[in-house]
Amino acid sequence: MSEGMQVHRCRFTDFVPQAINAIEYAPATVRRPYVAVGRANGDIEIWSAKGNLVYEKTIPGVVNGSLETLAWAHQTKLTKDDLELFDTEKEREKATRRLTERAPRLFSAGLNAVIVEWDLAKLVPKAAVDSYGGAVWCMSTNHAQTQLAVGTEDGHIRLFDITDDKLVYQRCFDKIKARILSVAWSHDDQTIVTGSADGAVRVWNTDTGRMAARMTLPREGRDPTLVWAVTVLPSGTIVSGDSRGHVIFWDHVMHVVQQDFRALGADVLCLGADADGHTVFASGVDPKVTQFKLFAGGKPASGDTKKKAGFRNKKWQLAGIRRYHTHDVRAIAVSSHLDRDLLITGGVDTQVTSCESRPFPNENPYRQPCFPPLNGVVSVATEGKLILQRQANVLKLWSLGKAEPISQVLNGQMESGQGLQVYERQRDLLQMELKTKTNLLCSTISSSGRLVAASDVEGPKLFSLVHSESGVQVRRVRGFPPENFVPEYSESRGATQMRFTSDEAKIAIATVDGFVSIVDISEWQQGVFTT
Repeated sequence: MSEGMQVHRCRFTDFVPQAINAIEYAPATVRRPYVAVGRANGDIEIWSAKGNLVYEKTIPGVVNGSLETLAWAHQTKLTKDDLELFDTEKEREKATRRLTERAPRLFSAGLNAVIVEWDLAKLVPKAAVDSYGGAVWCMSTNHAQTQLAVGTEDGHIRLFDITDDKLVYQRCFDKIKARILSVAWSHDDQTIVTGSADGAVRVWNTDTGRMAARMTLPREGRDPTLVWAVTVLPSGTIVSGDSRGHVIFWDHVMHVVQQDFRALGADVLCLGADADGHTVFASGVDPKVTQFKLFAGGKPASGDTKKKAGFRNKKWQLAGIRRYHTHDVRAIAVSSHLDRDLLITGGVDTQVTSCESRPFPNENPYRQPCFPPLNGVVSVATEGKLILQRQANVLKLWSLGKAEPISQVLNGQMESGQGLQVYERQRDLLQMELKTKTNLLCSTISSSGRLVAASDVEGPKLFSLVHSESGVQVRRVRGFPPENFVPEYSESRGATQMRFTSDEAKIAIATVDGFVSIVDISEWQQGVFTT
C-alpha cells in the first residue's frame, strides 16, 4: 500500500471576513449589468449580474477605512446647459451617444467624511471631496443621474453636481437636529425623502432646499425611533423601515400612514423595491427577508393595474418570509431590468446571497463564499511547510505542526481521515504590516518559503525571508519589479494574482489591466530582474 497523505487542518489562521454594508445595482442604462458590494473595511467588490452573480474584481479600500453607502451614476441625457453648446440636432444626438457609451461611475462614502469616486479600470480613487458635514450615513443619485444627495452626521442633506464627470459641492438643505440615516429621490426628482435619528420621515423640496412635510413615528421607550431606511415607489408612495421593526407605507400627497406592518422582531435596516413598485423587500437585525406585495381588487398588481377600477382598492400585503442569513442583514438590492429578476442580500454574516425575486419565497438562494473568490487569502509553501495569510495590509506567517512518524504496518491499518498524534504544534513566525495606502490585492509565498510577494494598487513588492532558530528576518528586495514588467501604455502597475515557479527562478504576475508578465528572479540577490 502506498504511503498516505497528511492533511493539516489549519484552525489557527485568523482571517476575519468583513461585513457587507451596501449593495447597489448599476443603472439600467449600463450595457453590462454590474453589482457593487461594499464591505465594512472599505473594499468594494464588483460582480456581473448577467445570469447568476459572477465575481469580477475587488477595489481595495484605504487602510483602516470605512464604507457605509454606495451609489452608481450613468448620465444619458444632456443638461440644459449642455444643449446650448450644440447648434444642430445631429450634434446633440452625437453628444448623447457619447454620454451613453461612457462607463458608469461609482461613489462610496463612510464615517471618514469623504466621498470618493472610483476608477473601475485602475481600481484607484478618481476623485474625492469632503462631505462638509462629518460622517456620511447615506447617499443616493437622482433619476436624471446628475446630482448626488448625501446625508451627514450634522443633520444636513447636501447636493453634489456630478454632471460631465464632475464631483462638486452644490448646496445644502435646511438643518435638522439629528443625523440623516437614509435618503431617496422621488421619481420626478422634485422631492427628496429622508429618514433621521429623531424618529421622523421628511419630504424636501429640491428647488428650495426646505422641508415640505414631516411624518413623525411613535416611540417605544425613552429613545426616539431611528428611521434606518426609506424608498420612494414610482407611484409616489413612500416606504420607511425603522428601529421598531415596522415597515410603513405613506401617502405621498396627504403624508399620512396608508398601512403599517410589524415586519420584523427588531430594527429594519434596509429596503428594496422592484422597478414597477409592486413588490417591496425588507430585512434588518432580525435576519428574515420579508416580502410585501401590492394587491388590487384581490389580485396581485400588474403593469395595467392603473387602468382597472379595482386599483382604487389597492392594499399591501405581507406575501412571504425567508431566512437567508444568520445575522443582521444590512443591504438589499432588487433588479427588474435584467434577464433574471435578482434579489441580492448581504450583512454581518459576510455572505452575498442571491435568488430570483419573482418566485420568492419558494426560490432557494445562491450563497457566495465569504472568502475572496479569485485571489485567496492563504498561500502555502509546500517544501518549507509554511502558511502565509493576507488581511488588509498585514501579512502573517506560520509554520505547520508535525505529527509522529507512522510505521509501514500502522500506515496500512489506519483508516482514511483518522487523526494523527501531533508532537510539535504550529508556530507563529511573523506578522508584517506593510506601509501601503490601500489594502493588499494579492500575496504569495515560494515553495521553500524564502521569498514572499505582495501587491497593492501601486505595484508588487518582493521580500526575502531568512529563517533561523531565533526567528525570521525580513528584507525588502530592491529593484523589483523591473520597470518594463508592464507595457509603457499600461495605466496601472497593481497585481491581482502572483505565483512563483516551483524552482523559484521566475514569478508570474497578472496585473489590474489584464497583462500577464513573467519576471526572471533567479538573480534576485544581486538585484537583477528581467521580464
